[in-house]
This record gives sequence, C-alpha cells and structure tokens, in this order.
Amino acid sequence: YFKAELHGISRSLTPLDLLSILQFGILALVILPILPDRNFGPYDALNPRNIWLMVVLISGVSLAGYAALRMVGARHGAALIGLFGGLVSSTATTMIFARHARANAALARTAMVVILLANIVVLVRLGMVSFVVAPTILPTLLAVLGGGMLLGVSATLWGWRQLEGGDELPLPQVSNPTEIKIALGFGLLYALVLVLSAWLQDIAGSRGLYLLALASGLTDVDAITLSSLRMFDMGKLDAAQTITAITLATLSNLAFKSGLVLVIGGRPLARFTLPGFLAIAAGLVGGLFLMG
Repeated sequence: YFKAELHGISRSLTPLDLLSILQFGILALVILPILPDRNFGPYDALNPRNIWLMVVLISGVSLAGYAALRMVGARHGAALIGLFGGLVSSTATTMIFARHARANAALARTAMVVILLANIVVLVRLGMVSFVVAPTILPTLLAVLGGGMLLGVSATLWGWRQLEGGDELPLPQVSNPTEIKIALGFGLLYALVLVLSAWLQDIAGSRGLYLLALASGLTDVDAITLSSLRMFDMGKLDAAQTITAITLATLSNLAFKSGLVLVIGGRPLARFTLPGFLAIAAGLVGGLFLMG
C-alpha cells in the first residue's frame, strides 16, 4: 500500500510542480546569497538579505501547503482542504468556499468547516514564522495565539459534528507561491511595511504601529507580523508591543474575511461561520488581556 501511495504521488508530480520546486530553489539558493547583508534606507530599516530571507520563509511555508493541496486532491474532504488551503492562502480558501456556499446552500456547513480551519491555520503559520524569526517571543505569543486556536477549534468541531458528509469539494484556486512575480510583490510589501512601521513608531509611538497593523492586516498578516518581529529582534519594540501589533493585524484580517463571507457567501454561510470567527477573535483578545 505504501509503495502504491508513493508511486501515485510520484506520478502526480507535473511539470508545474517541478517548476515550483525549481523556482523556490532560485529564490533560496541563487538570489538570497548574492544580496548584501547590511542596513540602509530610512531608519536603517531595509536589509536586502533579511527582506529576501522573509520572502523565502513565507514562500517555503506556502509551497508546502500548495504541494500538499495538489497531492491530496479534493477527495480527502473538508479537513485537509482547510488545513492545506490555510497554509497557502486563507483568503483564497475563504473566497472560493464562500462562492461555493452561495451556489449550493446545502454545502454551507461544509464550507464553514473549511473556512474556519483555514483561518485557524493562519495562527499556526504565525507561530511557525515567529519560531524562525524571533524565537524568544514565541512562548508569550503562543499564549495569545493559543486562545484563538482553542476557541476556534472548539467552534469548528461543533460545526463538524453537524456535517452529513458527502460530495467531493472544490480545491481553492491559488497561485504558485514561488513565482518570481509573487515573491517580488511580497518583498516590496514587506519592505514598505518595514519603513512605515519604523516611521510611525518614531512619530507616533506604538499607536502609530497599531494603526498600521489594523490597516495592513486587512489583506495581509504576514508582512506586518514579520515587520513587528524584526523590530522586536532589533530592540525597537518590546514583547507586549510586538504581540499587540500581531494580534490587531490578525483581528483586522478576521474582520475582512467576515465581510467576504457575508457578501460573497450570503446569510446562510455567515450564520454558521461568523460565530466561529468571533470565537477565534475572543480567544485572541482574551489571551492578549491575560498577557497584560
């Protein structure tokens, strides 16, 4: 059986999969080593090698989810699609299953499970990134993220018990995360957030950083998370400020996806999914207050 599974996986590798691996190799082994490792620009906030290292990190995590999603296919159900879809793009996963629930109201509960799992995985991603970038903050950060995971998983399990099983699910349509264009786009976004974070921290203190976290977190949690962790590692933010910024960005992102669920998926999906989002948010806020 094991040999058969390996044979099936090897046969499932397409030229697109091999291209993805090659592109990641170019990002990590060709471009990264030639970039200068020094700070420059406003507030000495820009370090080309550090910026590209973060691009490689996020691309690697996303590529793992992308490859897993392509290998397991749609036949393995809501759980795996939600987990791997969250590794690649929780926003894309939320959108595609909101559309699916709009087209077929009977699948609203299934879509809810996939969407909640994908967004719980965002918290896992943040923990993984923190472990690599600033491991000293991880125990405190996990106390906050853990609250969101605990209540989010509880809400998801409750929804899962209501499922009656059945139809094959669609896979989220996501872009290859190792494409040079996507990598450059994230690198530029991360560099911009680095400069804005340093500037706002300088002129408005932590409040400026928190406003940026709320704004940038609407569409992308990774950039502000990495920026905050970088500033913590450089001694420009303390642990409480860093974790607050990450939490605010995550809450902002949940609010944005709540809008996607309501507008794209409609009221039936919103009725099932929004309580789960509220549970995740309540866990994060509770963990943040306990930290303080």
